[in-house]
Amino acid sequence: MKLLFILLIFIFTNLNAESWKLKNIELQTENDADIRDDGDYTYGGSIGVLFLREDINNTNLYIPFTNYKNSDNYISFNIAHQMYTPQDFESSELIVDDRPYAGYIYLQSSLHQSLNNTLKSLTLQIGMVGPSAEMEEIQKIIHSLIGSPEPQGWQYQLKDEFIFQLNYAQKKYYDLNNASIIPEFGIELGNASTKVYTSTLFRWGKNVPKDYGTYVLDNTNYSKIPLENKKEKSTQKWSYYLNFCLKANLIARNIFLDGNSYKNSHSVDKNNFLLDLTYGFSFAYKRFGVDYIRRHSTKEFKSQESYYSYGSLLFSYSY
Repeated sequence: MKLLFILLIFIFTNLNAESWKLKNIELQTENDADIRDDGDYTYGGSIGVLFLREDINNTNLYIPFTNYKNSDNYISFNIAHQMYTPQDFESSELIVDDRPYAGYIYLQSSLHQSLNNTLKSLTLQIGMVGPSAEMEEIQKIIHSLIGSPEPQGWQYQLKDEFIFQLNYAQKKYYDLNNASIIPEFGIELGNASTKVYTSTLFRWGKNVPKDYGTYVLDNTNYSKIPLENKKEKSTQKWSYYLNFCLKANLIARNIFLDGNSYKNSHSVDKNNFLLDLTYGFSFAYKRFGVDYIRRHSTKEFKSQESYYSYGSLLFSYSY
């Protein structure tokens, strides 16, 4: 955990000449048991904050090769954890044709630059996979509280491995009058995930906000980043709309399927191409927002018995 604070020290040291203005606070929780039983990606949670960065003329932190002095500049921080288990978590034997047990805890910081309806995001993520993430203890406590069977196979989880990720994403906003389309492409580089992807988010409803959208927990996304640094001149208190997103992923590495990078651990034969479909609905009253997103994906690995899905619930307050 000490390594997680090195990032904070570096960032605050380099930004001491800037003024920060809090723009958003969010709490997100994800679980696959909202509709079906535990298994695959079984749980995730995140707390995040988004700040507007002002007075950045003398900063050393910006996205390279970009016109950051003319853009609206933001910085976000998330602390998050995720949990993965096989379908049969009651077995005490190694399930060779199902995914490994894995826990992941990480700190994530992103630089965001919005200019001409385009958002560029550069993300640094550091964390720990393995027993030090203490997901085994968390799952056993939760199952004890709700009366579910105790998981039996955590002795086969991935071993401790420090994670370093550097990810980049770019979005484009198109306004369609009570609707919006937000295409995105990105790249993730690191020992947890190495992949390229592209996606398109469509939103339709009443008073759809002028922002870059709401997403499930991801290595490159922060939800509800404003299109422009100004308050909307709307007299409407309520906002409600539907979300649909299709995402295509080309994956070279996924530690939660490939296993540890330099230690012997359980692994499965992953599929290199993955399609995601997410859909859901969003409500907002004044500055408070609630978003529910359901994600469905094609099979992540070749011996996977069925497609998997999970729900994501986001609570937010925007300033």
